[in-house]
Amino acid sequence: MNVFLVAAGQAVLAVIILFFGFFAATSLSEGQGRAFRRSLGSLALITGFNVSLYFLPERAESLGFGLVLGLSAAGLFFFFLSPRPRQTLEIVGQIRRIDERDVIFARFDLQEGSSAFIDYYRKRPEYENKDGAIRKTPDILSVPHQKKNPVLFALAAAEFDFLDPLLSRTKGEASPESPIGLSPGQNSALVKDIVRYLGADDCGIARLNPDFIYSHVGRGPEPYGTEIVPEHRFAVAFTVEMDTAMVAAAPDAPVIVETGKKYVEAARIAIVLADFLRRLGYPARAHIAGSNYQVMLPPIAWEAGLGEMGRLGVLVTPKYGPRTRLGMVTTDFPMETDGPVMFGIQDFCSRCLKCAHNCPARAIPAGDKSLENGVRRWVIDRERCYEFWRRTGTDCAVCLAVCPYSHPENPF
Repeated sequence: MNVFLVAAGQAVLAVIILFFGFFAATSLSEGQGRAFRRSLGSLALITGFNVSLYFLPERAESLGFGLVLGLSAAGLFFFFLSPRPRQTLEIVGQIRRIDERDVIFARFDLQEGSSAFIDYYRKRPEYENKDGAIRKTPDILSVPHQKKNPVLFALAAAEFDFLDPLLSRTKGEASPESPIGLSPGQNSALVKDIVRYLGADDCGIARLNPDFIYSHVGRGPEPYGTEIVPEHRFAVAFTVEMDTAMVAAAPDAPVIVETGKKYVEAARIAIVLADFLRRLGYPARAHIAGSNYQVMLPPIAWEAGLGEMGRLGVLVTPKYGPRTRLGMVTTDFPMETDGPVMFGIQDFCSRCLKCAHNCPARAIPAGDKSLENGVRRWVIDRERCYEFWRRTGTDCAVCLAVCPYSHPENPF
């Protein structure tokens, strides 16, 4: 019996030592210094404990290795019985449609002194002082910031400028051609295959929830303040992955270069898909950065099953975490829809807090969820977040970089 305990305990300790050794190497290769130091420290402690057992009397050595075996077995038992995800996004009240004119980006598109500017702040005086303070800082990608890295800031500006002419390609008349005669399920499979072929990483389909359609135009080619009338029944949502190394450079210039690149990719996919659906005889509209969004992409992507809303205020996907950009097409093309997924983000975010602790603007709450517009969720301080964007000249993305779900796929 003693021989068995010693042999089994030695084998378990060898596996644990190998685990922490590979974990340390993986953390080092990913540039995760804190994880590397902790795993290396654990490796040293466990290796030291393993060596010390050999200097104990035979009976104490057997007890030591037996203790290792028992604790490891108990640990595995509780690991496999660990609770499954329990929390989901809670919609607990009536959701009102958001006026896009109130979105912070639309507010800062207003020209100071214009009639729209004066009229807006007369109706929304609660934003006037805080927005006025933010306007004193240089805008994102503006000349004062370009001096920090002329090459990368010029590239990012070129990417965003490339989007502007695409706004005219987002909608059009549907062809009079007859439908292709497939079932809704076949239509869904066809659309998903095409979206992935065009370069998206994941795709989901939702019935378009009117609550997530803006009430009035705040940005884009349509006249400012125009009422948005829901036109389509379905939404095709998709994700494009952001490069790990570029996001890891947050909040410096590489991250906004990557943001611009992915917005261009998402726009290309959405415009081609919308044109394809119109050629089949169905109305369709691409919603792209630049900006012509008439729908709120994150909650619709959640309803389409692409991820869950996290503490940092954006969609967190199972594979890439928040390290994605979203694209969307709304249409009447008849399709089968997906449903929301629950893979533990609400439970994980309630304990992790890395994004809140690392947010340079202190815009991400470290406390409990709040109730906003009928949804119980973590609500970020949008003004603080955007003000830091303007101070650094990029879209920051520190929260994306530090989120554990942003790590590349590996055995751990």
